[in-house]
Amino acid sequence: MPSIDRKQLVPVLAALALFYALCLLYFSPVLEGQQLEQHDIQQWKGMAQEVNEHRALTGEEALWTGSMFSGMPAYQIMVKWSANLLAHVDRLFHGFLPRPADFLFLYLLGMYVLLRILRVDPWLSIVGALAFGFASYFFVILPAGHTSKANAIGYMPLVFGALYMLYRGRKWLGAALLALFLGLEVMVNHVQVTYYLGFLLVLFVLAEAVRAFREKQLPDFLMRSGLGGVAVALALLCNIGLLWSTVEYGKYSTRGRSELTIRADGSPAANLGTAGLDRDYVTQYSYGKQESFSFLVPDIKGGSTGYIGNDADVLAAAEPRFRQNIAQMNRYWGDQLSTAGPQYIGGIAVLLMLLMLFSIEGRGRWWVLGSLLLFALLIAISNAAPYSEEGQGMVMGMNAGLLSGLLVLAYLGAGLYLMRDSLTYALFSALVLTLLLSWGRNLMPLTDFFLDHVPGYTKFRAVTIILVIVALVIPVLGTLYLDRLVKAGGWDAAGERKARWAAGSLLGLLVLMALVPGLLFDFLSDRERDAFTEQAADPKMEAQVVAFVDQLKAVREAMFTADVWRSFGFVLVGAVLVLLFGRRRIGAPVLLGGLGVLVLFDGWTVDKRYLHNGKERGRYEQWVDGAKYDRPFTPDAADQAILQGEWTPAAQADHDAALAQVKAESGGRVSNDEEMILRFGSLRRHAHYRVLNLNNPFNDTKVSYFHRSLGGYHGAKMKRYQELIEFHIGREMQELTGVLRNSPTMPTIDSVLAGQGVLNMLNTRYLIYSPEQPPLSNPHALGDAWFVDELRWVKNADEEIAELGRIDPGTTAIVDERYRAEVGEVRVVADSTAHVERTAYATNKLTYKVNSAQGGVVVFSEIWYGPDWKATIDGTPAAHFRADYVLRAMTVPAGEHTVEFHIESKPFHTSRPIAMASSGLVLLLVLAALGMELRGARKPE
Repeated sequence: MPSIDRKQLVPVLAALALFYALCLLYFSPVLEGQQLEQHDIQQWKGMAQEVNEHRALTGEEALWTGSMFSGMPAYQIMVKWSANLLAHVDRLFHGFLPRPADFLFLYLLGMYVLLRILRVDPWLSIVGALAFGFASYFFVILPAGHTSKANAIGYMPLVFGALYMLYRGRKWLGAALLALFLGLEVMVNHVQVTYYLGFLLVLFVLAEAVRAFREKQLPDFLMRSGLGGVAVALALLCNIGLLWSTVEYGKYSTRGRSELTIRADGSPAANLGTAGLDRDYVTQYSYGKQESFSFLVPDIKGGSTGYIGNDADVLAAAEPRFRQNIAQMNRYWGDQLSTAGPQYIGGIAVLLMLLMLFSIEGRGRWWVLGSLLLFALLIAISNAAPYSEEGQGMVMGMNAGLLSGLLVLAYLGAGLYLMRDSLTYALFSALVLTLLLSWGRNLMPLTDFFLDHVPGYTKFRAVTIILVIVALVIPVLGTLYLDRLVKAGGWDAAGERKARWAAGSLLGLLVLMALVPGLLFDFLSDRERDAFTEQAADPKMEAQVVAFVDQLKAVREAMFTADVWRSFGFVLVGAVLVLLFGRRRIGAPVLLGGLGVLVLFDGWTVDKRYLHNGKERGRYEQWVDGAKYDRPFTPDAADQAILQGEWTPAAQADHDAALAQVKAESGGRVSNDEEMILRFGSLRRHAHYRVLNLNNPFNDTKVSYFHRSLGGYHGAKMKRYQELIEFHIGREMQELTGVLRNSPTMPTIDSVLAGQGVLNMLNTRYLIYSPEQPPLSNPHALGDAWFVDELRWVKNADEEIAELGRIDPGTTAIVDERYRAEVGEVRVVADSTAHVERTAYATNKLTYKVNSAQGGVVVFSEIWYGPDWKATIDGTPAAHFRADYVLRAMTVPAGEHTVEFHIESKPFHTSRPIAMASSGLVLLLVLAALGMELRGARKPE
């Protein structure tokens, strides 16, 4: 066995020690037991409360929750896929650190491993890891609570590194690591980031195929590709349940295709439709062309959404008479609706990337330069066919989207021919492609092409997320340049000349931006410009509006130029260090140490603008104690009123049992807050109502934390429910709030409630208008289930959703023609003695007692989801169907019967042995491959 070279361990141990120190220093409140306050995590706790309760009480996974959107699958909320053994090694790559410090460790470790796989100097790899790990976006997403995204970002370098090793290094170890890291990437369940990473992986494989063809190594390429295929298959099989349920549910979620061809106002919606999300929703968050310079200058568009007055020092450039009004203006003036922070990667990282691109020789340099022509042509096409809901026009007699797509494909194809280095090709082409796609509606023809022709692209919103690939690529390209320079020991004359051109161009651009900011950049958003133009149309206001706008621009220009000079300073010092090393005036330790300190200080200080440890009046501004983090919501007066009004002996018995169980597990210690939450859980399992908060119910989960709610917060709710909101629930809410604002009498309120058919069929017993007051009680809610007197057949979804607004759902059910077989031959007649009562409620099982003299159709106030829910009558399987656009219904014969709905999930149950076997095999393969490496049993490839 070969002995371990201790000298090689020194930089590795130094890197790990540095990474641990930086993580704990940056996130020092975790050492005091503090937790980062995260919006989406708070919302997640609301949506997952019922799921967690069910697991705690029964030991089984809840595959459904009734607490959000009147009911939805729990797969994308909180289902534990315990059969995937890769979850046990996930914490290893997070350094076993508390959150969110563990995310930074994953960022740093992932990039360090990638660079070492690329054979970068181990000390230089630390610098590259710092450049990647401290990119601002990776910190911006943490207070928002985008933890799955952070995990997926952290595993990106590891996946790419394993793929590189597979094709350019030790194939067996590369294949094993690819299965492991891709399995972990998929497991953290941020499909969008993984999908975008696929662009880079595919480009690299294509480049490797061309390289193998040129070098007459196709058999070796095919063998390695076969191993890669097996690795990918194993990674997917480890997560088969997660992927299966995601694909299955995706067809029914807002990511799936709608059956509607009309909007809520009756106008056609065909031009907006895709195989997934609508075009305007996909591109709602699109990066601006000017905003893309935020890679180099953080406050290129003001940084983050917020009031200018929150940074009092920037108001100094304004005249005193305007300061108060300017303080209320948005600090951010970019193209997005809002943003929590920029995509700042670092001035030095951008400089080093440019040095790398300028150093490319041969025909490849013309391909790199050709990217400027590609950008110009695509922008010209976009300007000739601007975005509109009616679709793209024609350019030069050709569809603008198709023309844009063909240009990009031609460019990528030319690069395969012109570039000899497959790694540089993959990195730079991914940079160009993802930057262009991040512009979304600001480059709509190309976005249209991808929406129409690239599988899966329609499933994701917020195209700005694709910039995580840019944040990966730029540090890698820059670090590769430094590695070549360090290993060469300096420049030759040609190398220095190219470096001067690169650094000089970048510094010159920054000077131009600082001295003449208005030449290249705007300091008003399009929405602001439209608003000011409208105000200035009044001759009496014109002069005042113009003066105010000038002062606003002056303030923003001051913010802009301050950050431009800041970046100029970092780029200048970095360029001087590189120049001195290139001329052999300083050694590698000084170069790497100096650049490392600069990169760290640059990223650290920008990141602290968005995630910091500041205090106000002795309390952390962005951190909370563990108790508040674990229990983010407290019941208000409305919740307490519902609890008091709906409490029953059955709920009390359930609560006593749940409390006893929790006390037994916790050693008898249960706080008053915990006891109250248990009480609401018991209420939810035994009460027969839903709650609607009339104030922004579909972007908040507080109600879901305590009750079964019509609202909630989720990026992939069921599509039909979203359409129900757009067509009916939203309108009925507006009618109610309009009446309530005018201090109506109770008879008036009762009359309005009686006419809200959709809210009533969803069993909306309580409506919260003010959380500090008792809720509005709705006596017209239809309950858990009811017999109908009439079936009304419709031909399609358009008719079904339109007809729903014209009927009384208490007596009439709307059914699509496709369900005639499930309904069967049934004679629907009025029966005043018919009765339905729900006798048991659990997330995975609902039980009803049904009694009628003549039988008929029962509608259940539960959301229909065909793949999972099965029905029985007296234990015998029975068909059920969808009615009233979203609800379940079934034909029940005369007499007294027990009807049960229960979940039979193939993705969850069938996948368990497959996932366990696959993940176990992956871990064994990794250990075997590492063992072979340590034993030196294989010859170098």
